[in-house]
Amino acid sequence: MSRQERSSKSFLTATQKKILREQRTRVPAELRAAFDAAFNAWRETWFRGGLAMSSDPHTRTVGKEFDALVALGPEILPLVVGALTDPDNFMALQLYDAIQPDDRLVVQYGPEDERIVDGEQGRARRAVQGWLTNR
Repeated sequence: MSRQERSSKSFLTATQKKILREQRTRVPAELRAAFDAAFNAWRETWFRGGLAMSSDPHTRTVGKEFDALVALGPEILPLVVGALTDPDNFMALQLYDAIQPDDRLVVQYGPEDERIVDGEQGRARRAVQGWLTNR
């Protein structure tokens, strides 16, 4: 899928896209490059081997690829949020949760919360919106 097709699936307004673009450009170029390489390596693991059969997103937090991203620290949050704007990248919510230092910006649902029916994709959308509103 092309970048244009992915961005057309985005749920962000034009203003939100501009804000995110500005935030992403503030991340040093070397860190952006390191993130892109590490994220692509991690994404390749999401449905490989035993993970192909797992419906638990948390299982994607195990491995050197994930650890390499966590090691980049919270400075990559604008890049992670950018990845989360693509609905196919909802697994990146696990990375967002792991590196987000502000607990108020981590979206969690209790078992009785009606929003749980939105799944991880819905939780990812809420995390992106929360980050854009409260960064």
